[in-house]
Amino acid sequence: MNEFMVINIMNEAMIKTLKSKNENCDINLKIKELLKDEALFFKINKKNAYEILKRVGVKQEQLENVYKKLIDVNVYRNLLNKGKIKENDDSLRIKYDVIAYNDFFKKKNM
Repeated sequence: MNEFMVINIMNEAMIKTLKSKNENCDINLKIKELLKDEALFFKINKKNAYEILKRVGVKQEQLENVYKKLIDVNVYRNLLNKGKIKENDDSLRIKYDVIAYNDFFKKKNM
């Protein structure tokens, strides 16, 4: 299971927990809407990403590790391949210079 799905599941669990305790879950409901965009963590700054991660229940000592997994180059490449992000998307704060696997071999004339 990928890290993004885990964050979604954690947020759903947090919403249920807050509701069961009759506590305000408005922020987590907003996070739920934001998480509909799989490229979210590539579009927001690190500070905001950490706030989201804390709100869904990621422990302080795990924030950096989880964040790195969410913005990994392989995640970026996967989102690019699925059409969830575009290379020239100006809304992306984090971008990687990736080349499509098939294009690489075409250029090499192998």
